[in-house]
Amino acid sequence: MKLLFKFFFTILIFMNACQSEQQKKKEQINILKTDAVNTLRDILKNQQGWVKVHAAEFLIWTGNPQGVKEAYLNELELFADKPQYRIGIWRVLSQLSAGEEEGKYKSLVEKAFIDTAGKDRIHAIETMAKLKMSPLPEHKAITNAALHSDIKSLSAYTHWAVAYTSEDSMKTARQFFLSRVMDTKEDLLTRRIAAYVLRNSGCLSKNDWIALSEMVVAMPKEGEGRLSFLNAALLTATENEKQTGLFEKIFDEFIVEGNRKDKAARMDIAAGLAIIGSGDHLPLLAGWMHNVDESGVAADDADVQASAAYAILKIAERISNNN
Repeated sequence: MKLLFKFFFTILIFMNACQSEQQKKKEQINILKTDAVNTLRDILKNQQGWVKVHAAEFLIWTGNPQGVKEAYLNELELFADKPQYRIGIWRVLSQLSAGEEEGKYKSLVEKAFIDTAGKDRIHAIETMAKLKMSPLPEHKAITNAALHSDIKSLSAYTHWAVAYTSEDSMKTARQFFLSRVMDTKEDLLTRRIAAYVLRNSGCLSKNDWIALSEMVVAMPKEGEGRLSFLNAALLTATENEKQTGLFEKIFDEFIVEGNRKDKAARMDIAAGLAIIGSGDHLPLLAGWMHNVDESGVAADDADVQASAAYAILKIAERISNNN
Protein backbone atom coordinates (compact mmCIF):
# COMPACT_ATOMS: atom_id res chain seq x y z
CA MET A 1 0.00 0.00 0.00
CA LYS A 2 2.85 2.35 0.87
CA LEU A 3 4.51 1.60 -2.47
CA LEU A 4 1.27 2.36 -4.28
CA PHE A 5 0.93 5.61 -2.38
CA LYS A 6 4.51 6.59 -3.23
CA PHE A 7 3.90 5.79 -6.87
CA PHE A 8 0.81 7.99 -7.11
CA PHE A 9 2.51 10.72 -5.09
CA THR A 10 5.46 10.69 -7.51
CA ILE A 11 3.11 10.85 -10.48
CA LEU A 12 1.28 13.78 -8.88
CA ILE A 13 4.53 15.68 -8.32
CA PHE A 14 5.58 14.97 -11.91
CA MET A 15 2.24 16.17 -13.29
CA ASN A 16 2.38 19.33 -11.19
CA ALA A 17 5.93 19.98 -12.39
CA CYS A 18 4.84 19.54 -16.02
CA GLN A 19 1.86 21.82 -15.52
CA SER A 20 4.08 24.37 -13.81
CA GLU A 21 6.55 24.27 -16.70
CA GLN A 22 3.75 24.58 -19.25
CA GLN A 23 2.28 27.51 -17.34
CA LYS A 24 5.68 29.19 -17.22
CA LYS A 25 6.12 28.81 -20.99
CA LYS A 26 2.61 30.13 -21.56
CA GLU A 27 3.33 33.19 -19.43
CA GLN A 28 6.61 33.82 -21.25
CA ILE A 29 4.86 33.63 -24.61
CA ASN A 30 2.14 36.00 -23.42
CA ILE A 31 4.81 38.51 -22.36
CA LEU A 32 6.45 38.18 -25.78
CA LYS A 33 3.09 38.70 -27.50
CA THR A 34 2.49 41.89 -25.52
CA ASP A 35 6.00 43.10 -26.35
CA ALA A 36 5.42 42.32 -30.02
CA VAL A 37 2.17 44.27 -30.25
CA ASN A 38 3.70 47.20 -28.36
CA THR A 39 6.73 47.13 -30.66
CA LEU A 40 4.51 47.32 -33.73
CA ARG A 41 2.47 50.15 -32.23
CA ASP A 42 5.64 52.10 -31.40
CA ILE A 43 6.91 51.66 -34.96
CA LEU A 44 3.54 52.69 -36.37
CA LYS A 45 3.69 55.84 -34.26
CA ASN A 46 7.34 56.81 -34.71
CA GLN A 47 8.42 55.60 -38.16
CA GLN A 48 7.57 56.91 -41.61
CA GLY A 49 7.02 55.59 -45.12
CA TRP A 50 7.16 51.89 -45.90
CA VAL A 51 8.41 50.92 -42.45
CA LYS A 52 5.18 52.40 -41.10
CA VAL A 53 3.17 50.53 -43.75
CA HIS A 54 4.75 47.22 -42.77
CA ALA A 55 3.99 47.77 -39.08
CA ALA A 56 0.40 48.71 -39.91
CA GLU A 57 -0.14 45.58 -41.99
CA PHE A 58 1.41 43.34 -39.35
CA LEU A 59 -1.01 44.75 -36.79
CA ILE A 60 -3.92 44.15 -39.16
CA TRP A 61 -2.85 40.60 -40.02
CA THR A 62 -2.47 39.61 -36.37
CA GLY A 63 -5.87 40.93 -35.30
CA ASN A 64 -4.60 44.11 -33.64
CA PRO A 65 -5.94 46.86 -35.93
CA GLN A 66 -6.91 49.31 -33.19
CA GLY A 67 -5.73 52.80 -34.07
CA VAL A 68 -4.29 51.84 -37.45
CA LYS A 69 -7.10 53.28 -39.57
CA GLU A 70 -7.03 56.57 -37.70
CA ALA A 71 -3.28 56.80 -38.22
CA TYR A 72 -3.63 56.13 -41.94
CA LEU A 73 -6.50 58.49 -42.51
CA ASN A 74 -4.11 61.09 -41.14
CA GLU A 75 -1.38 59.84 -43.51
CA LEU A 76 -3.87 60.18 -46.35
CA GLU A 77 -4.43 63.84 -45.52
CA LEU A 78 -0.70 64.48 -45.45
CA PHE A 79 0.57 62.37 -48.34
CA ALA A 80 -2.34 61.70 -50.72
CA ASP A 81 -0.35 63.13 -53.63
CA LYS A 82 3.03 61.60 -52.81
CA PRO A 83 3.88 59.04 -55.52
CA GLN A 84 4.68 55.50 -54.39
CA TYR A 85 3.96 56.06 -50.69
CA ARG A 86 0.32 56.91 -51.46
CA ILE A 87 0.00 53.36 -52.82
CA GLY A 88 0.97 52.05 -49.40
CA ILE A 89 -1.58 54.31 -47.73
CA TRP A 90 -4.37 53.08 -50.00
CA ARG A 91 -3.22 49.48 -49.47
CA VAL A 92 -3.49 49.77 -45.70
CA LEU A 93 -6.84 51.56 -45.78
CA SER A 94 -8.34 49.07 -48.23
CA GLN A 95 -7.62 46.28 -45.74
CA LEU A 96 -9.42 48.20 -43.00
CA SER A 97 -12.49 49.02 -45.07
CA ALA A 98 -15.43 47.26 -46.65
CA GLY A 99 -17.95 47.81 -49.40
CA GLU A 100 -17.76 51.09 -51.31
CA GLU A 101 -14.97 52.46 -49.13
CA GLU A 102 -12.77 49.45 -49.82
CA GLY A 103 -13.61 49.70 -53.51
CA LYS A 104 -12.60 53.36 -53.53
CA TYR A 105 -9.08 52.66 -52.29
CA LYS A 106 -8.62 49.69 -54.60
CA SER A 107 -9.81 51.79 -57.53
CA LEU A 108 -7.18 54.42 -56.74
CA VAL A 109 -4.48 51.73 -56.83
CA GLU A 110 -5.80 50.42 -60.14
CA LYS A 111 -5.86 53.90 -61.67
CA ALA A 112 -2.23 54.39 -60.67
CA PHE A 113 -1.33 51.23 -62.59
CA ILE A 114 -3.19 52.11 -65.78
CA ASP A 115 -1.65 55.60 -65.81
CA THR A 116 1.22 54.72 -68.14
CA ALA A 117 2.91 58.05 -67.42
CA GLY A 118 2.59 57.66 -63.66
CA LYS A 119 5.49 57.46 -61.23
CA ASP A 120 4.18 54.61 -59.11
CA ARG A 121 2.99 51.95 -61.56
CA ILE A 122 5.34 49.30 -60.17
CA HIS A 123 4.16 49.91 -56.60
CA ALA A 124 0.56 49.91 -57.83
CA ILE A 125 0.73 46.58 -59.64
CA GLU A 126 2.64 44.99 -56.75
CA THR A 127 -0.11 46.14 -54.40
CA MET A 128 -2.78 44.85 -56.78
CA ALA A 129 -1.11 41.45 -56.62
CA LYS A 130 -0.89 41.56 -52.83
CA LEU A 131 -4.58 42.46 -52.68
CA LYS A 132 -5.32 39.68 -55.21
CA MET A 133 -6.57 42.13 -57.83
CA SER A 134 -6.11 41.19 -61.48
CA PRO A 135 -6.00 44.03 -64.05
CA LEU A 136 -7.69 41.66 -66.50
CA PRO A 137 -10.01 41.63 -68.31
CA GLU A 138 -10.74 45.37 -68.03
CA HIS A 139 -7.32 46.61 -69.12
CA LYS A 140 -6.06 44.08 -71.65
CA ALA A 141 -3.84 46.32 -73.76
CA ILE A 142 -2.15 48.07 -70.84
CA THR A 143 -1.71 44.78 -69.00
CA ASN A 144 -0.23 43.04 -72.03
CA ALA A 145 2.25 45.88 -72.48
CA ALA A 146 3.25 45.64 -68.82
CA LEU A 147 3.67 41.87 -69.06
CA HIS A 148 6.20 42.37 -71.87
CA SER A 149 7.84 45.49 -70.44
CA ASP A 150 11.62 45.85 -70.41
CA ILE A 151 11.23 46.97 -66.79
CA LYS A 152 11.71 43.61 -65.11
CA SER A 153 9.91 44.44 -61.87
CA LEU A 154 6.87 45.83 -63.71
CA SER A 155 6.66 42.70 -65.84
CA ALA A 156 7.11 40.32 -62.90
CA TYR A 157 4.54 41.94 -60.63
CA THR A 158 2.05 42.13 -63.51
CA HIS A 159 2.43 38.39 -64.05
CA TRP A 160 1.70 37.94 -60.35
CA ALA A 161 -1.42 40.14 -60.41
CA VAL A 162 -2.72 38.43 -63.54
CA ALA A 163 -2.45 35.12 -61.68
CA TYR A 164 -5.55 36.15 -59.73
CA THR A 165 -7.71 36.22 -62.86
CA SER A 166 -8.67 32.56 -62.38
CA GLU A 167 -7.50 29.27 -60.85
CA ASP A 168 -5.94 28.27 -64.16
CA SER A 169 -4.12 31.60 -64.26
CA MET A 170 -2.54 30.88 -60.87
CA LYS A 171 -1.30 27.48 -62.04
CA THR A 172 0.24 29.07 -65.12
CA ALA A 173 1.83 31.84 -63.08
CA ARG A 174 3.30 29.38 -60.60
CA GLN A 175 5.06 27.57 -63.44
CA PHE A 176 6.19 30.87 -64.94
CA PHE A 177 7.81 32.03 -61.72
CA LEU A 178 9.34 28.62 -61.03
CA SER A 179 10.99 28.70 -64.44
CA ARG A 180 12.34 32.20 -63.74
CA VAL A 181 13.86 31.09 -60.43
CA MET A 182 15.38 27.99 -62.00
CA ASP A 183 16.89 29.88 -64.96
CA THR A 184 20.43 30.77 -63.89
CA LYS A 185 20.80 32.94 -66.99
CA GLU A 186 17.94 35.18 -65.87
CA ASP A 187 18.93 38.43 -64.17
CA LEU A 188 19.07 38.33 -60.37
CA LEU A 189 16.32 40.93 -59.78
CA THR A 190 13.82 38.91 -61.79
CA ARG A 191 14.80 35.69 -60.02
CA ARG A 192 14.44 37.31 -56.59
CA ILE A 193 11.03 38.73 -57.41
CA ALA A 194 10.02 35.35 -58.82
CA ALA A 195 11.12 33.64 -55.60
CA TYR A 196 9.14 36.16 -53.54
CA VAL A 197 6.02 35.62 -55.63
CA LEU A 198 6.46 31.85 -55.64
CA ARG A 199 6.57 31.65 -51.85
CA ASN A 200 3.26 33.56 -51.75
CA SER A 201 1.55 31.38 -54.36
CA GLY A 202 0.95 28.08 -52.63
CA CYS A 203 2.65 24.69 -52.65
CA LEU A 204 4.49 23.17 -55.59
CA SER A 205 4.06 19.65 -56.87
CA LYS A 206 6.49 17.08 -55.47
CA ASN A 207 8.67 17.01 -58.60
CA ASP A 208 8.75 20.80 -58.95
CA TRP A 209 9.59 21.23 -55.28
CA ILE A 210 12.43 18.72 -55.44
CA ALA A 211 13.83 20.42 -58.55
CA LEU A 212 13.75 23.83 -56.86
CA SER A 213 15.19 22.51 -53.60
CA GLU A 214 18.04 20.62 -55.23
CA MET A 215 18.94 23.72 -57.25
CA VAL A 216 19.07 25.82 -54.08
CA VAL A 217 21.11 23.28 -52.11
CA ALA A 218 23.63 23.07 -54.96
CA MET A 219 24.20 26.85 -54.96
CA PRO A 220 27.41 28.22 -53.43
CA LYS A 221 26.89 29.26 -49.80
CA GLU A 222 27.63 32.87 -50.71
CA GLY A 223 25.61 32.79 -53.93
CA GLU A 224 23.60 35.94 -54.59
CA GLY A 225 19.91 35.53 -53.92
CA ARG A 226 20.40 32.19 -52.18
CA LEU A 227 18.44 33.20 -49.08
CA SER A 228 15.44 34.22 -51.20
CA PHE A 229 15.55 30.86 -52.96
CA LEU A 230 15.87 28.94 -49.67
CA ASN A 231 12.78 30.78 -48.41
CA ALA A 232 10.87 29.95 -51.59
CA ALA A 233 11.72 26.27 -51.22
CA LEU A 234 10.61 26.22 -47.59
CA LEU A 235 7.31 27.97 -48.18
CA THR A 236 6.28 25.96 -51.25
CA ALA A 237 6.72 22.56 -49.58
CA THR A 238 3.69 20.37 -48.95
CA GLU A 239 3.20 18.73 -45.54
CA ASN A 240 4.68 15.53 -46.95
CA GLU A 241 7.81 17.29 -48.23
CA LYS A 242 8.26 18.95 -44.83
CA GLN A 243 8.98 15.51 -43.38
CA THR A 244 11.95 14.89 -45.69
CA GLY A 245 15.66 15.22 -45.03
CA LEU A 246 15.92 17.66 -47.93
CA PHE A 247 13.48 20.04 -46.26
CA GLU A 248 15.36 19.75 -42.96
CA LYS A 249 18.65 20.55 -44.71
CA ILE A 250 17.16 23.63 -46.37
CA PHE A 251 15.63 24.79 -43.09
CA ASP A 252 18.95 24.44 -41.25
CA GLU A 253 20.81 26.41 -43.91
CA PHE A 254 18.05 29.03 -43.87
CA ILE A 255 18.37 29.59 -40.11
CA VAL A 256 22.17 29.85 -40.31
CA GLU A 257 21.68 32.91 -42.53
CA GLY A 258 20.32 34.67 -39.43
CA ASN A 259 23.91 35.25 -38.33
CA ARG A 260 24.20 37.92 -41.01
CA LYS A 261 23.82 41.47 -39.74
CA ASP A 262 21.76 42.46 -42.74
CA LYS A 263 18.30 44.01 -42.88
CA ALA A 264 17.06 42.18 -45.98
CA ALA A 265 18.34 38.82 -44.72
CA ARG A 266 16.73 39.16 -41.31
CA MET A 267 13.43 40.34 -42.76
CA ASP A 268 13.48 37.39 -45.17
CA ILE A 269 14.11 34.95 -42.33
CA ALA A 270 11.43 36.51 -40.14
CA ALA A 271 8.94 36.25 -43.01
CA GLY A 272 9.70 32.56 -43.37
CA LEU A 273 9.52 31.88 -39.65
CA ALA A 274 6.17 33.69 -39.46
CA ILE A 275 4.79 30.82 -41.53
CA ILE A 276 6.84 27.77 -40.53
CA GLY A 277 8.71 28.79 -37.37
CA SER A 278 8.21 27.22 -33.95
CA GLY A 279 8.77 28.07 -30.31
CA ASP A 280 12.43 27.14 -30.78
CA HIS A 281 12.86 30.27 -32.91
CA LEU A 282 11.33 32.73 -30.45
CA PRO A 283 14.66 33.63 -28.75
CA LEU A 284 16.24 34.57 -32.10
CA LEU A 285 13.23 36.67 -33.08
CA ALA A 286 12.99 38.27 -29.64
CA GLY A 287 16.59 39.44 -29.96
CA TRP A 288 15.81 41.08 -33.30
CA MET A 289 12.57 42.57 -31.98
CA HIS A 290 14.38 44.08 -29.00
CA ASN A 291 17.09 45.37 -31.34
CA VAL A 292 19.95 43.91 -29.30
CA ASP A 293 22.26 44.09 -32.33
CA GLU A 294 21.71 47.54 -33.83
CA SER A 295 22.82 48.34 -37.36
CA GLY A 296 22.99 52.06 -36.68
CA VAL A 297 20.27 52.85 -39.24
CA ALA A 298 17.08 53.50 -37.27
CA ALA A 299 14.62 52.80 -40.11
CA ASP A 300 16.36 49.54 -41.05
CA ASP A 301 16.40 48.38 -37.44
CA ALA A 302 12.71 49.25 -37.07
CA ASP A 303 11.81 47.25 -40.19
CA VAL A 304 13.61 44.20 -38.79
CA GLN A 305 11.96 44.73 -35.40
CA ALA A 306 8.53 44.85 -37.02
CA SER A 307 9.16 41.71 -39.07
CA ALA A 308 10.38 39.86 -35.98
CA ALA A 309 7.39 41.03 -33.93
CA TYR A 310 5.01 39.78 -36.61
CA ALA A 311 6.75 36.39 -36.73
CA ILE A 312 6.54 36.10 -32.94
CA LEU A 313 2.79 36.78 -33.00
CA LYS A 314 2.18 34.22 -35.76
CA ILE A 315 4.26 31.55 -33.99
CA ALA A 316 2.47 32.28 -30.70
CA GLU A 317 -0.85 31.90 -32.50
CA ARG A 318 0.15 28.47 -33.82
CA ILE A 319 1.35 27.35 -30.39
CA SER A 320 -1.96 28.46 -28.86
CA ASN A 321 -3.98 26.65 -31.53
CA ASN A 322 -2.01 23.44 -31.03
CA ASN A 323 -2.51 23.36 -27.25
